[in-house]
Amino acid sequence: MDFTSRWRAPALVVVVGLALPWALGLALGWGRWLIMLALLVSLGLSGLVVKQILFQRDQRALRDEAARRRAAAAKPPTPPHSEHHVPSIPVDSAEPYYRFLLSCTVCWVPQEQGQQQHGNLRGLAVHAILERARVVTITGAPTDVDAVQTRLAAELGAMLPDRSGQVISWAESIGLTVPDDDARRLARLTELRKEKQVRHQERELEQHARAYLAEEVLTDPGTAVVWWLSRHPEQVREAAELLPTFAQLTAAVTKTDPDPHYQAERLDTPTPDRPALSAVANPGWPRITAHQEEERRHLRRTDDDTPAWPRAKDHDDRPGEDTSSAR
Repeated sequence: MDFTSRWRAPALVVVVGLALPWALGLALGWGRWLIMLALLVSLGLSGLVVKQILFQRDQRALRDEAARRRAAAAKPPTPPHSEHHVPSIPVDSAEPYYRFLLSCTVCWVPQEQGQQQHGNLRGLAVHAILERARVVTITGAPTDVDAVQTRLAAELGAMLPDRSGQVISWAESIGLTVPDDDARRLARLTELRKEKQVRHQERELEQHARAYLAEEVLTDPGTAVVWWLSRHPEQVREAAELLPTFAQLTAAVTKTDPDPHYQAERLDTPTPDRPALSAVANPGWPRITAHQEEERRHLRRTDDDTPAWPRAKDHDDRPGEDTSSAR
């Protein structure tokens, strides 16, 4: 405590002890000798109060100092220990075929000096640290090295005995890494897993759309037209024209024959206003066979450029026209 803080309260007590009798004497009209007597009495009382304040402060400081000494005496001294630096030891991870590289400083002290039975306490300590480290790393992903290293530092920092009870071991300066080749492979695997998840979601979306069209839309032409009109409410005429198309689509989806009522009009179907434009429907029409087609391709012109087939009658009556090629 500095000088100002130590004497602020005592000075305030003295000032109040001198000012109070003086103010009372002036206010009540006391004589000079009575005011001086009141000042002396007040000054004595102020001295006693100041002494009590300083005494309590000194006692508090002494109690705090004694408490600190007792705490320092009760704290056990750190026993001397041995150390061994482990540069790099592979430890298992949650991913098969991928391992961490652990580096640390192993510290240990003998459990009982008089009953030491093992000849290699350093090996016991390192083995105990590796066992405790594996319990942590076997549940950690190699892609999350920082989080695993934090847990590992908290676990290995505890001073615990080994299974034989001959040494108490702990670890300091803990480092955890993944080999560069494995880190690149893990990064690639992570990207592939993300891509696989995206494609799986896209495939599920596509299957949902296919099931919706096959099971709810393309069940019959009427349902398909209603679905199309819900998306194009202003195109009623176009919907009517698409009925044959929807009939073929629903027949293909349901694996049935198209309804004849929705089939499009064909040119080879005769109507009262139009005869059938088909050689099958008109047996009297001449047909071109494969043999005639072959002979037609082998026709040759004569030297005077006259066609090999007879000219039409109207061509003979038109002089000056070129009849050397087929019209």
